[in-house]
Amino acid sequence: MKTLASLSFCLALAAGLPNVRDQFDPASYSSSNIITRDVAVVGGGSSGTYGAINLKRRCKTVVVIEKQNRLGGPVESYTDAASGNATDYGVQAYWNISLTRDYFGYLGVNYINMSSPLSETISADFRTGQEVQGVGQSSANYSLWEAQLAKYPTLSYSWDLPYPVPSDLLLSFSDFVAKYNLQDEAYDIFQDASGFSSLLQRPTVDVMKIVSEYYLNSAQGNGVVTKDHNNTEIYALALQKLGQDALLSSTVIASSRSASNTSYPIRLVVNTPTGPKLIQAQKLLISIPPILSNLAPLDLDATEISLFSQWTYSNYYAMLINNTGLPSGYRFKNVVADNSTYHIPATPAPYFVSETHIQGLWYVWYTSPSPLTQQAVEADIARTLGRLRKTANSTSSVTPTFVEFKDNSPFTVVPPRDALANGFYEKIKGLQGKRNTWYTGAAWASSESPVLWNFTSNLLPEITA
Repeated sequence: MKTLASLSFCLALAAGLPNVRDQFDPASYSSSNIITRDVAVVGGGSSGTYGAINLKRRCKTVVVIEKQNRLGGPVESYTDAASGNATDYGVQAYWNISLTRDYFGYLGVNYINMSSPLSETISADFRTGQEVQGVGQSSANYSLWEAQLAKYPTLSYSWDLPYPVPSDLLLSFSDFVAKYNLQDEAYDIFQDASGFSSLLQRPTVDVMKIVSEYYLNSAQGNGVVTKDHNNTEIYALALQKLGQDALLSSTVIASSRSASNTSYPIRLVVNTPTGPKLIQAQKLLISIPPILSNLAPLDLDATEISLFSQWTYSNYYAMLINNTGLPSGYRFKNVVADNSTYHIPATPAPYFVSETHIQGLWYVWYTSPSPLTQQAVEADIARTLGRLRKTANSTSSVTPTFVEFKDNSPFTVVPPRDALANGFYEKIKGLQGKRNTWYTGAAWASSESPVLWNFTSNLLPEITA
């Protein structure tokens, strides 16, 4: 088996560096291929972009390394060529709080209060097409769930857990539902925890992190969206602010992270569309999902490997479809007819099939505990659409067209129950600042952007000290 060091070595060879042995030596590069900054940011998703923008606001020089050809991570928008209208099929909304308003104001984002397309909900068992009455069709009532959330207020914005971890938080969500009579709320919680596969088996604390008090406030009408329903505009505006400080379609292929106070303890070799570049920085902010396959080129030590090897995650897919044969004006929710699982379907499965703001264009979110190919997911959705056409009494016989497909895996990166009980989050907190490196992102805080921004904002004084 290859070590992380040998993997980085091989990657460097593949990149065509002039001398792999001297890959961190500025003398091996032309001056145009050396970038010197106060802080290097790996990952241009929600937290990485926020961190970079606000480091610049603090008069620090930055560079962002992002593997996609744009910023924004799981933010996905689509513009219809015929009408010019846009719709979001990834991140839907942002909490209307002061931090969001300040960030949007600085970027120049025009935003409005969140509203969903007017539609009638049909609850159906997606395995059979059988309609299921009385589940998921009315406004959700979370009163009992909110009473439980109130016991752990810090979970809305952090992983600050009491130790030992309360036994209730370690219960499977299924057992927690039974213990606190949450049967009538469980299905709606499942829908709100989109992307979290095998929900009933998960520790309850993981569910509380996703369906938090702040999340519910946003979902119940306190969210904002961009004026044109195009959340990628946020990151286009951020890219304008960053300019050449954002390296898109770029990846780190080797790194050296020193704990010393030398001028540039962070050195990254980055493969860019114009060839390898050497980044020299005083500090490093890592915002990508911290699984080993992502972090292999980042010079991990034994402690980091030990902790980051414990993460588990779900696989999450978002897609846009037209030519569905479904009647316009509807939203179909996946509801199991049998109440033994609180009507929550087993995964892999879609959560819903819902029409967007663009008539005739539908979006679907789909989760799986193990990776699936795009072909497998699309085939399952196509079969599901055939059953739902019968549910809706549609006589149309069509072949759906998948307009967009996005794999957002790894999603909901969390430790296993035993690691959680044994102080996992206290241990990873101890990594912040070590070897001149800080971490942010969904695994460290939440998948909700304002929580990520708040978490990242609290790191900035340490990074800039």
